[in-house]
Amino acid sequence: MRTLAVRAHGLREMARLIGRRPGSFLLAVLLAAAAFTVPLAGASIARSVAPLAEQLPLGPEVNLFLASSASPADIRQLQSQLAGRADVSRVEWVSRDEALRALAERTGGSRLAELKVNPLPDVLVVTLMPRTPPAEIEAAVGELRRIARVDSVAADTGWHRQLHTLLRALAAAGALVGGLAACLLVLIVLASVQLQLSGSAEQVRLLRLVGAEPRYIVRPYAYAGALTLAAGAGLATGLAWMFLAAAGEPATELARAYRAAVTLEPLPLPWLAAFVAGAAAVGGLVASIGTRWALRRNPDAGHRH
Repeated sequence: MRTLAVRAHGLREMARLIGRRPGSFLLAVLLAAAAFTVPLAGASIARSVAPLAEQLPLGPEVNLFLASSASPADIRQLQSQLAGRADVSRVEWVSRDEALRALAERTGGSRLAELKVNPLPDVLVVTLMPRTPPAEIEAAVGELRRIARVDSVAADTGWHRQLHTLLRALAAAGALVGGLAACLLVLIVLASVQLQLSGSAEQVRLLRLVGAEPRYIVRPYAYAGALTLAAGAGLATGLAWMFLAAAGEPATELARAYRAAVTLEPLPLPWLAAFVAGAAAVGGLVASIGTRWALRRNPDAGHRH
């Protein structure tokens, strides 16, 4: 019962703190919502477009054109050896007969059927691991060129290099935005705590005179910090939903132009609930640390002389 009474007192004191400066509290919530909205919308977009990754090639492909002297047994052995490499995810054998039939189907060339000798070679299509760095891809292509019974090698790796560069840039941009948002949120909570302390300095001094424990003094400010970020996170979910709803149709049309299907959807409700709860926990922790630091730095912090 005593624990419940102490917590209830902390909630009442939190309401008084907010009531003294409602405009400052509202401003802090709006700033927190602005800081939360961009990462939240970005996470929603990333989750929505993630299925497109399944439509992309698994990794860069290298075509090995084999010598005509290579027997089926030699080709199977080479295929098995290549499949055992750590940087290879798949090896497909396209026989010369299969290649000729596919060429005839694409061109509709009845004249190809008149050929007495198939001029096409057997081909091993080697798919490298998707996360293989460009430098390692070039080294792997060089090794594949030196394999016996391989006449020539064709590697389409330019797109993978561009994709690798793009993903690194997006990851760096995401980390930068997330870091800036985190710093802004910490500053918002600390500034809010400082304002609340300045408005309740006499009460804090009185609590200290009567021997109140530090956690008893800090609790209302921690609750206020938790409520600030929780409210900001809740508002950010609504703003992110509005953004996704507005951008949904243009994104769908753009994806359709590239023969893809994309539907921008918000994060699942359990994720959003965990997001708001996490924001509240972080807000309470930062406010608690900030309040304790301010009180230790200046026992009369916020006192008006």
